[in-house]
Parts: sequence; C-alpha cells; structure tokens
Amino acid sequence: MENKTCLCGSTEYVVFSCSGACDLGYVTDIVARRLRDNGVRKMSCLATLGAELGKPHDELKKKNILVLDGCPVDCGKKILEREGITDYKYLRLTDLGYKKGETPVNEEVIGKVYEKAEVIF
Repeated sequence: MENKTCLCGSTEYVVFSCSGACDLGYVTDIVARRLRDNGVRKMSCLATLGAELGKPHDELKKKNILVLDGCPVDCGKKILEREGITDYKYLRLTDLGYKKGETPVNEEVIGKVYEKAEVIF
C-alpha cells in the first residue's frame, strides 16, 4: 500500500498493537507493522511497557500515539494507562464488527483495518 500521508516516517507518530495470540491480535500486529513499513507511524514495543522495564515515558507522552487492540480485553489500552499514558488515539477491532476467534487473517481483513488505522491522527 502506498503511503498517502505527509508523515513519511516521522517518529512523532507511534503505534502500539496488542499483538495477542488470537486472530484479531495477529491482525493488529500486521497492521502496525504495515503502518511502520509504509512510513505512517513508528512501531513501538508494547511488551517493553508491559514488562515495566523502568524506561522514562516523558518523551513518549509527547508523541501522537495510536493503540490497536483486537478485542474488549483491551491489553494495549490497559498497559499504556497503567504507565500513565492517557493521551492517545484508539482502535479496537471488535468495534469494527470483527469477532475474536472467528475472523480470518487474510489480505481483505488486514487491508480494511489498515485503511481505518492509516487515517487516525
């Protein structure tokens, strides 16, 4: 997919994805990587926040953050909020009508989710 934004790899725009074990987590991971590969957002590692590695988050809080969660468990959202990061954009795949455990991980689904995520600023 062609990058249609003016961000072109800016590190001011960051994406975190839940990257869970279910189909929807897999889709969020692929979409986040595409956003990174297309220069729309820098992908950051949610696991480093979840592991509480003690890194300062002051600089991260200044970024334009997008969190992609697959389902209502909201792992990504909960991890960011536990770390005191509350100013972010959010997309949950079940809010788009996808069902956990019933969604095929294919190019059609990935493309539709990517189109929604790509324009969130």
